[in-house]
Amino acid sequence: MSPFSGRTTKESTNSKGSNSKQFKLVVEESTLEPKFPIGQYDYIDGRNFYRTEIKNNYLLPCDDEEVERLEVNHLLAKLLFGKLYFSPIEEQLKQGIRVLEVGTGPGWWLQDMAKDFPASHFTGTDIMFFPNNPPTNCHYRIADVSKGLPFADNTFDFVVQRDAMYRFSRTHWDFVLNELIRVAKPGAYLELVESSGTINDIGPNSSVWLMRLTVSLQTRNIHPKIAPQISQMVIDTGRVTDVVGSHRSIPIGWLGKLGDVALESMERLFDSMKPRLCEDWSMSSAKYDKVTQSASKEFRDFKSWSNFHYVSFRKMTDQERSETATPSSTTTLTPDDTDVESKDLRLKADSLKFTPKLLNNPHSCPLDMASNLP
Repeated sequence: MSPFSGRTTKESTNSKGSNSKQFKLVVEESTLEPKFPIGQYDYIDGRNFYRTEIKNNYLLPCDDEEVERLEVNHLLAKLLFGKLYFSPIEEQLKQGIRVLEVGTGPGWWLQDMAKDFPASHFTGTDIMFFPNNPPTNCHYRIADVSKGLPFADNTFDFVVQRDAMYRFSRTHWDFVLNELIRVAKPGAYLELVESSGTINDIGPNSSVWLMRLTVSLQTRNIHPKIAPQISQMVIDTGRVTDVVGSHRSIPIGWLGKLGDVALESMERLFDSMKPRLCEDWSMSSAKYDKVTQSASKEFRDFKSWSNFHYVSFRKMTDQERSETATPSSTTTLTPDDTDVESKDLRLKADSLKFTPKLLNNPHSCPLDMASNLP
C-alpha cells in the first residue's frame, strides 16, 4: 500500500506547468504581505532579491511568488514523509515545550506544528518573510543564523532547520550546525531536512540546467550536494548522540500525485532562479525558458527522481559528553528502520524489475516508489 493512499492535496485552477491537465496543485491565497524596504533588495526581471554583502550571492528571490514556491515545497514534504517531524518527542510537544525553526521563511511548517500542538511555543527566525497572522503560540524574529542566533545557550527543547541547501557555503554549514546545537538544551532533539541537490535519470536539457546550476552554486562556494554529508557533519561536532538518518526518493512528473507536486516544485524553482542564472550564464530569457520547458517534459519521459534526506539527533548532556571523552565511546549514524513500510519495501526489492544494487546507498534507486513499479 502506498504511504500516500488516502491523502489529499488542495487543487487550483491556475496551476502552471505542462502537466496541469493531469494534476492541479492548490496554493492557498497567501495571507503574507512581505515588505521589501528600499536599500535591502534588488529588483531584477520582475523579482525581488535580498541584497547580500557579496553581490549576487543569493540565488533565490524574496517575493510573493517565492512564498508560493515555498508552500509547494512544504506540501511536497508532507506528501513525501507523511509527517512533520521524525524525532520521538510527540508527548513532550503535547505537554508543552519550546520549539525553534531556523530559516522559517513564510512559516508554513511552524504554523502547522503550532496548530497541532497548542500547548507548545514556537519561534521562527529568518532574514525575511513571516506571516501576518500567526497562531498565538508562534512568534518570529529577524536573524541570520550564519551570523549567529539571538538566543542564549540551552534555550530550546526542539530545533529544526529545513530546505537550507542554497543558503550556506560549506564553511557556513559548520558554523550553523554548531549554532543550532548551542541554542538547544542538553538532551534536546534537533532535525535537518534537505534535498539531495541532484536529479537522477535525466534528459539532455535537464542535464544542461543541472550542470550549469552546479557551477553557479560552486562560484558562490555553495555545495549543492551537501545533504548526504550532513549526518556525518553533525557527528563530527562531537556534541550529539542518537543520530538517525535516512532518505526518501521522489518521482518528478510521474507516478501519480506525488510526482505531479514534485514537478510543480521544480518548475517554480526554474522560475525563481531564472534572473540570477540568466545573468550567470549570459543566457537570454527566451533560451532559458526553452531549456527549462524541455527539462520539464524530460522529467516525465525519463522518469527522473531525486532524494530528500533527513537526520534527527540529540544534544548530549554534560554527563554524556564526559563519557564520550573515553576512547571506547563513539557516535555513529543509525539508519532509520522504524518505518514498517520501508522495511517491507526492502524485502520486496529483489522481486522488482528495477532493483537497487545497494539498498543503503543514498544515491540508490527510489525504494519508496518500489511498490508502485511495474
